[in-house]
Amino acid sequence: MPLEPRKPPIETIHGLRPPLAGFPYFANADRFPFEPGASADSPVNAWWLADASFLVYGSADFVEDALVRSPVPNLGFRLDWLGGPEENRGLILRNEASLIVVFRGTRLHVHNLMDVAELVIINQSDFWIDSQFLPAVCQVGGRVHSGFLKAFADVSERLDALLKAKPPGQKVWLTGHSLGGALATLAAAHLGRDAVQGLYTYGCPRVGDVKFTRALPGTSHFRFVHRQDWVVDQPPEFLGYVHAGSLRQLPGAPPRRLLDDLRSGAEGVTAALRAMAKEMRVKVGDLPFTISGLADHMPIHYATHLWNALVTQ
Repeated sequence: MPLEPRKPPIETIHGLRPPLAGFPYFANADRFPFEPGASADSPVNAWWLADASFLVYGSADFVEDALVRSPVPNLGFRLDWLGGPEENRGLILRNEASLIVVFRGTRLHVHNLMDVAELVIINQSDFWIDSQFLPAVCQVGGRVHSGFLKAFADVSERLDALLKAKPPGQKVWLTGHSLGGALATLAAAHLGRDAVQGLYTYGCPRVGDVKFTRALPGTSHFRFVHRQDWVVDQPPEFLGYVHAGSLRQLPGAPPRRLLDDLRSGAEGVTAALRAMAKEMRVKVGDLPFTISGLADHMPIHYATHLWNALVTQ
């Protein structure tokens, strides 16, 4: 019996903001088991890791309940945490063949203003990490985002302990969405090319300079970008930041580069302003609140598109 594609999400803040109750995390994972030894682009692993990067935004109870309802435990996977379940810096899924480390991204909070409008606020701790964008020297070489580097330092010892205790032959996979993708990238450089089987990121910002990217996996590093996800254009290139890995563009137009429009003169400025005005929609009452680039960044899009690509290929 063929499997059905997932329906596109409802593009309001509550329809997009992770985690999402009722979402079919890892549904049919028994029909598409994780591929621990994959070295080329794996559609199965791309979907698995997108679902995991979406689920990790939940509380410990939310994550545990979603996994119990899925086939994942029957595939031999056990759940563990980076930094403990209370603070949830990330989750770990492991069985005999795979050690999957999923780093959590930037958390969003929605506050209702007298049932008229909604205010979207970035978690204060995560905002402090994201905002420290000036480059800092990295031990593996090159310079990286100083906020990401400090956040990774808080979990690096736990990661080292995991690698030290893993059985021979167990393949290491690193993943995350947004800030989580940045931390997964730093983890891959920290552990080294030979220690990491695969690195898949979703809506990942730039992490470091060209010299830093030389420490990353060369053939098993995939960077997924959905439509006009604006986070992938941060921090700016003029500070020396670049992307690494093989780009996988999900459906829609490639990310808009506002600076390119602005550099093209008055007509470009006008075009950029018109595009920004068209993309901005404010929620008042039942009208949708979103800025296109923010909506496109939400992890539900990555999980939905990659599942649909898997079952319709």
